[in-house]
Amino acid sequence: MVRSMALCAMSASGSGDELKAETETLKAKLSQVQHTFLEEWSGDMTAAMAEQKKRHEEVMRKGKEDMEALKATLEQLKGQAKTNQKVMEERIGKMKQLREDIGTVTTETDSLLREKELAMEEMKSMQEYIQKQKELITAQEQATHQRLDELQKASEWFKDRLGIQFKKTSGNRLQMVFTCIDPKDTSRPFFFSVKIEADGTYTVSDCEPEIENLPELVEKLNATNNFRSFVITMRTLFKAKVCG
Repeated sequence: MVRSMALCAMSASGSGDELKAETETLKAKLSQVQHTFLEEWSGDMTAAMAEQKKRHEEVMRKGKEDMEALKATLEQLKGQAKTNQKVMEERIGKMKQLREDIGTVTTETDSLLREKELAMEEMKSMQEYIQKQKELITAQEQATHQRLDELQKASEWFKDRLGIQFKKTSGNRLQMVFTCIDPKDTSRPFFFSVKIEADGTYTVSDCEPEIENLPELVEKLNATNNFRSFVITMRTLFKAKVCG
């Protein structure tokens, strides 16, 4: 029995060693599998990481290129924006200047229209004035012709009865020459010049011999318009000069 127990113990001891050996073998295989797996996984991971890094670098490079392109586009857009702003400012300036020019032209146009109206009014007034002047000149011409007719008639009457002659001199003057006044020299001339002005009044000059109150006589002549009476008075005064 003791022997049987010893055999059992030896048998159990042998089984334990085998189990331990198998365990060690299993551990070694497991370690080898684990090592192999880790090596393969590490290789795969390294390759994957390398690929991922490559892709990342490619993405970064592409992103950098895109960023540079975007920066270039942005700078171009900024430049275009500045150009557009400058063009817009120039257009705004031109529009402002155009508005000012339009305002100036409008003001000048209004001024010209007002000047035209004033000119038309002035022209109308001038035409009315000219018409009145024409009428006045016509009336004065008629009066002058009438007086010339009267002078012509008076000339003939004076020449026949009083020895008076009429001579036209410079400045549209009519010189009246009297003779037959001085008994000692009947051919001695006594004279004065008369002129009818534009307003129809008489002026008398070049009186020989001088008559002291001639201005008063001319004033009376213009007041009465009686030239015949004036001539008779002048002849009487000339005669008084000789007889006095």
